[in-house]
Amino acid sequence: MHGTHDRDRSDQSGSRPAARAPLSVLARPAFAARKNPYTARLYGAMGTVDGGVRVTEWSLQRALSGRWDIVHVHWPESVFDHTLPEAMVTSWALLSAVDAARRRGASLVWTVHNLRAHGQRHTRAEDRFRRVWLERLDGVLALTHAGLQAAREAYPPLRERPAAVVPHPHYRGVYPDDTSRADARRRLELPERGPVVLFFGRVASYKGVPDLVAAFGQLADPGARLVIAGAPMSTADRAAMAGWPRADNRVRIVPEFIPSTDVQHYFRAADLVVLPFRDILNSGSAILALSFDRRVLAPARGAIAELAEAAGPRWVSTYRGALTTQLLSEALAAAALDPDRTEGAHIAHLDPEEVARETINAYHRFLEARERV
Repeated sequence: MHGTHDRDRSDQSGSRPAARAPLSVLARPAFAARKNPYTARLYGAMGTVDGGVRVTEWSLQRALSGRWDIVHVHWPESVFDHTLPEAMVTSWALLSAVDAARRRGASLVWTVHNLRAHGQRHTRAEDRFRRVWLERLDGVLALTHAGLQAAREAYPPLRERPAAVVPHPHYRGVYPDDTSRADARRRLELPERGPVVLFFGRVASYKGVPDLVAAFGQLADPGARLVIAGAPMSTADRAAMAGWPRADNRVRIVPEFIPSTDVQHYFRAADLVVLPFRDILNSGSAILALSFDRRVLAPARGAIAELAEAAGPRWVSTYRGALTTQLLSEALAAAALDPDRTEGAHIAHLDPEEVARETINAYHRFLEARERV
């Protein structure tokens, strides 16, 4: 039987063997995720820390024929946001390849980013896949303690799997960041003065963007601006965006994927980043905002509560219940006192090298737990 192994971060990084045999890791994805640099950030940092890890990009052929210590999978549920035939082929090919790798000695590790596919289009097929998936796991990584608890509550078999909490690394240095506030606003054709509120990221119903539009609409300041930048997650989300009120000319909607070269302009032009999620487990957008020294306003749910505790109220303002105009106004007043740029002390706990080191330590513990079975 697997033993649960959930530790505080201080315990995870405090016991490092003096010497370890190099680990071979097959990651899905590793460096190929084009729209989310999270995994490339994680595995790239592994090459700069001690621990002896070689990370290889996932492919079915490599999983079926190679020998790996760890097969590390992110977002397996995302295939269920596609058509049912695509989801069935991809998910069962993943399981077959994982089985082959495990027969050759690999341990399967899952980082829990989401509890379900965002679209929830094929729930019965996804449930069948997940039952089989959970049976194969040798270790579980979560980005927050709240995320691990939520995963265990949703899927009780996870309580019997070794687990570790390792946070999402910050994005400092990933994107270009050499523009000024004034230049960024000129680039986006925003007024030089006046508060700018930003929502950044894929737009989906669970992210509550209409709540932000409504709260901003009651803001009295005629010089304020709201920028919503991000591609809709589905055709239904695109249709919903088209139906949002257009009467307020202070609202700018950019319904498209923002290229990495332009990300800095949106954050450096903004005073406040608002993420009014109705449901949340983790948020890369919040960490991206902090990486650009921007205050975040978000509900005290999921990862946000722990992020607020770690970064401090100066950087993360939280609320319970619905987003209101008063909450928005208060957060903007606080953001007006924030520095435009910092040395990044508020995100030092999300240092990529330390996150990579803790992940490597978790790998070794998962392997040791499997050997004891």
